[in-house]
Amino acid sequence: MPAVTFDQLAAWKPELIRRPNKGFVLIGDPDATIPAAFTSGVSAEFQGLTDFESLGFTAKDAPPTFRPEVESNDIEAWGALEPPRTDIISRKVTVSTTLLQTQRRSLELYSGMDLSAITADATTKEIQYNDPTSPSTRYHRLIFGMVDGDGADAIYILRILPRAIVTEVGEQSWSQDGALNYNVTWAGKIDSALGYSLKNVICGPGVAGLVESMGFSATATVPTITSHLPAGTLAEAGGESVVLEGAHFTGVTAVTVGGTAATDYTLVNDNVLAITTPAKTAGAHDVVVTNATGPSTAYVVTYA
Repeated sequence: MPAVTFDQLAAWKPELIRRPNKGFVLIGDPDATIPAAFTSGVSAEFQGLTDFESLGFTAKDAPPTFRPEVESNDIEAWGALEPPRTDIISRKVTVSTTLLQTQRRSLELYSGMDLSAITADATTKEIQYNDPTSPSTRYHRLIFGMVDGDGADAIYILRILPRAIVTEVGEQSWSQDGALNYNVTWAGKIDSALGYSLKNVICGPGVAGLVESMGFSATATVPTITSHLPAGTLAEAGGESVVLEGAHFTGVTAVTVGGTAATDYTLVNDNVLAITTPAKTAGAHDVVVTNATGPSTAYVVTYA
């Protein structure tokens, strides 16, 4: 075997050490849309999460803390000094954090009730609500996020719980030495539609230069076209401005309609491509967008 040095054996990579300098906790209703991807384009810009809202500041000494729990079962054998077989029979995760902002969502989590129908007094703005005498089970969708670095170096690490339930709330002290807070613990449950209880995501512009060092490879993706605007038929004479909607348009190298190159095209973003249609005969024609990876599946438009 060839000789190696300590450095080669250790293979230390300090650039892979992440530090959660700051983060966020987002909450959504059970039907909130979890995007298929959180970043878009070659610049890996973070996309808006319109179905979620922030739970605000969390305590510095009680940030989101994840506790995986694995339960196993041993098969004992006569004469064997150790179990010859061990099966994993349960794996679950709980997350706890301490919220600092007194707002409706925090109060809902801490009280275990829906406060969306509670209104403040029109004159005094006083707010009143009773803790439930018979609490009901309430599910939420949660996105926990931390960021390391900023700008072009920003790296986000996300953990998504698609079906979370509050299993514990901590004591609340009214001491003048600290802020009023709301300590909440959630348990992640499997969402039957999505098929998971916890999703992990590593994304952001800073990831691009680290993928290989992290032990992963990147799979190039061809464009996809899902719709066009304005919808409907296109004019045989061509020259119309049409917007194609889809994904992976970044790096577009060609756009054809029925085999004829589009008169012009402009990349708006990774999901939107504006084109000027060429003249074509009446009937159905395939629109194909090509990037460095290859051509998209044909998207059919009709000329009339």
